[in-house]
Amino acid sequence: MEPKSWRESYTEHKEIVVPPHCNHHGTVFGGHILSLIDQVAGVAAMEHCGSPSVVTLSMDRVHFFRPVKEGQMLHLQARVTFTGQSSLEVHVKVYGKDLADPERAPWLTCEAFTTFVLVDETGRPVKKVPPLLLETEEDRALFEAARMRREARLAEARRRRLSG
Repeated sequence: MEPKSWRESYTEHKEIVVPPHCNHHGTVFGGHILSLIDQVAGVAAMEHCGSPSVVTLSMDRVHFFRPVKEGQMLHLQARVTFTGQSSLEVHVKVYGKDLADPERAPWLTCEAFTTFVLVDETGRPVKKVPPLLLETEEDRALFEAARMRREARLAEARRRRLSG
């Protein structure tokens, strides 16, 4: 299988925050952002695998840094950072932007690392995820950090199975 650059599956999504997506503080619900993260990451995973048959396995430690208010824009950016044989990690950054204040720079509102698994029609993992082409030092650093997160997830899963 030929390696693929993250650029081949890079995905963005933008939307304006509207009242149904806001809490009583007038800021976007975290759950709405989580749903968007899953969607945009899923698209990047599908593009990388060349298949719609990917399922979400996990979303690691989502941290919310700054709120986005009604009428402001959410801008999500997703890129593949790691590939295994049947799984891949997609890093999603979510930015806020105030369109009413063009002088104000966009701000990082949250980020997440999502893991997807390529599956067959019965839901079993398929070992056909194209390898990730590591072109730059940044690519290699992101890949190594993702590999370490994967090892930690696998160790945690082993601990859960043993404890029972």
